[in-house]
Amino acid sequence: MSRRNQQRDCQTREDAPPSIVPAGAPDWITPELVEATIRVWQPYYKEVLTPEEAVTMITNVGRLYDALSRE
Repeated sequence: MSRRNQQRDCQTREDAPPSIVPAGAPDWITPELVEATIRVWQPYYKEVLTPEEAVTMITNVGRLYDALSRE
């Protein structure tokens, strides 16, 4: 990747909201995925879901998929 592309990739819009992806989350988990997970699952929970809980849900589903897709 050229230096020019790296600079462009690192730029963010001034009006962009802060990321809701918790520190330490896998790189493939995006803010949109966290938001979608909370939006889908919130109606089933009495307490307000946090981004950390959404990341836990996402990674657990990923592990379930891995287990079911083996042999």
